[in-house]
Amino acid sequence: MRIGIVKHLNARPLTWGFEQNSEHQVVPENPSLLKDYLLRGLVDVGLISSIECLRNSDVLSVSMKVGVCASQQVRSIKFFKNKKENYPPYRILTDNGSRTSMALVRVLVHNDSGQLPEVSPTDPKIIKQEISIGRGSHMLFGDNALFAEWDPEVYEVKDLAEWWYETTGTSFIFALWASKKPLELPDSFYEDSLKYGLTHIEEIIEKESRLPSDLVRTYLTQELHYEITESDRKGFELFGKYCNDLGIL
Repeated sequence: MRIGIVKHLNARPLTWGFEQNSEHQVVPENPSLLKDYLLRGLVDVGLISSIECLRNSDVLSVSMKVGVCASQQVRSIKFFKNKKENYPPYRILTDNGSRTSMALVRVLVHNDSGQLPEVSPTDPKIIKQEISIGRGSHMLFGDNALFAEWDPEVYEVKDLAEWWYETTGTSFIFALWASKKPLELPDSFYEDSLKYGLTHIEEIIEKESRLPSDLVRTYLTQELHYEITESDRKGFELFGKYCNDLGIL
């Protein structure tokens, strides 16, 4: 089985079982590109941006049992609001790794200000350069957000999951497993990989040498969760409604 896996730390518990199973061929990439791989038949299943599951529901089978989810903090998806420039910004440079996050920041800024900003998917290296000189408002995703640096005199940094929870009272699903119809695998296929990952969580933590172990453990076991809850489902439905109403879908 060719399995498209998200290459960032936030997905490790979901994908660890597949990564450790030599029967599978894993293809690591950003969730935004994995959707394209899936539709082109380059992978059989993929962990893709949740908004792409909404956009492509007619051609994709989606498991609603496990995913990358957050209740009140996600840490790895950040909006850098420039305090020295007009708000809301006309355009936000957005990390091109996650299409869900691109849409979410637009929804949240619209709910906050009444205006829908444009977004420009951008190489995160360029975004980091812009942040370093204090120009513009931006969004970073995944490991790029985890390791971001900024001047607090210039930027107010907002965690998108926390902002979503404050706005809606629901949690959020960032990525889901999907396959191209007619292929539809049982939910247990994905759940078993997660169970393996959670059972071997200390191995995952040990492999991550860029951050303190305690922080990684908190991030993967408390701030993120992977079994989809009723609050996640409600948040997913609400996000779809917002996106549809704003023409983002």
